[in-house]
Amino acid sequence: MNTMLKVFILGGLLTSSAPAIAQDDRPEPPPMEGEGTGGAEIDDLEAELAAELERIGAQQPREPAGTGLAGTAVTGTGGVRTARGLSNYFNPAISASGLILAGATTRSHHHETETDGEEDQEEHHDHSARGDLTTGLHLQEIELSLSAIVDPYFRADLTLAAHGEHIHFEEGYVTTLAIPRLNLRAGRFYADLGRHNALHTHAFPFLTAPLPWRELFGGHGLGDVGVSADLLVPLPFYTELNAQVFSGEWMILEGGLSEELFEVDRREPEDLAYVGHLETLFELDESSTVQLGGSYLGGRNGWGEWTHLLMGDLTFKWKPVSAERYTGLEWTSEVAWVNRGGDPECEEIGGAYSSLRFQFAQRWWIQARGALLGLPAGPHGRTWRGEGLLALVFSEYSALRLQYGYETMEEGDEDPVHEVFAQMNFSIGSHPTHAY
Repeated sequence: MNTMLKVFILGGLLTSSAPAIAQDDRPEPPPMEGEGTGGAEIDDLEAELAAELERIGAQQPREPAGTGLAGTAVTGTGGVRTARGLSNYFNPAISASGLILAGATTRSHHHETETDGEEDQEEHHDHSARGDLTTGLHLQEIELSLSAIVDPYFRADLTLAAHGEHIHFEEGYVTTLAIPRLNLRAGRFYADLGRHNALHTHAFPFLTAPLPWRELFGGHGLGDVGVSADLLVPLPFYTELNAQVFSGEWMILEGGLSEELFEVDRREPEDLAYVGHLETLFELDESSTVQLGGSYLGGRNGWGEWTHLLMGDLTFKWKPVSAERYTGLEWTSEVAWVNRGGDPECEEIGGAYSSLRFQFAQRWWIQARGALLGLPAGPHGRTWRGEGLLALVFSEYSALRLQYGYETMEEGDEDPVHEVFAQMNFSIGSHPTHAY
């Protein structure tokens, strides 16, 4: 007999055998001669129905417990508990986030005109590539994210981002699930370089990336097509080792040799970028943790020589258990040093930043960050930047932030830069969790 038909028949018999609910207080008549109460028969039907349902569940494809997406719960027998039924089992978790930005800056941003010429156009392009803020009202970013379990062996993540009028795939990769202590990734994703580089724009602690990172990596960080191996090292404390290889079409590897009237990029298609990252985390007590990391990037540059990047990062977090979620402190510092072999203008350049975030009420954060570009020196001397930010966090899905920035150069005749910007940050859907 058809399995589902047997279930319906058993369910119907069980329902029809159950005594009806009394409509009044009248006592039920005694059973007639030869007629039982049906208790034993009901027990037998319940046992048969439970056995049939268990057999049906055992025939379904098995999925590891707890791998369901937002809105579903996957059981050990492959069932999916959801208000919308089993269809969500096949759909990815979808989320979107947006950043609306408004403010003013005294920084000069020239646009090309008939009298300005190519020099002013190049200056405007450089500021845009760095991710500097510009005066006006902007839709800073719209991001659409999709995440799903492909099967028991792979998970897929896809991120589509729009910055102004430019829309592109920010990330799109698959990750293995079945290898103990080891995750393999392939696709387009951000390099594991320190703390800040892997963050999406809506997750930035401040409105933009730190000044040295914007100069060295560009406004949106270093991300490209590549492969990655992430190993959880078997030590008494948390330690993760990452080894990655990328196509390496990055600003930090750009350059070229002048030959006659043209600048020739000496890189070949087989020239790749190599990244290594080591990260550790220690618990100081029940409320405090400290995280240490070191990173390396190497690759052949446009001058035909190698570029080397060394980075170190330190993060301290304090979240007192007694204060629930209404008090917290986070201190993060990173330093980077780059050697660009063959660069005729500046072979060595580096920078550092240090930031502090303090939550003093349920919905209020206050933050400060200082940054230095030019370690040991830079092509235009040293540049200092300071930022202060006040955040009103309505919930996990929306926040309003106000930031002031001050930037000055050690050399040159340019006036200091002053900036005041407000940002609205919102998210909808089951957004993936952010990194620690």
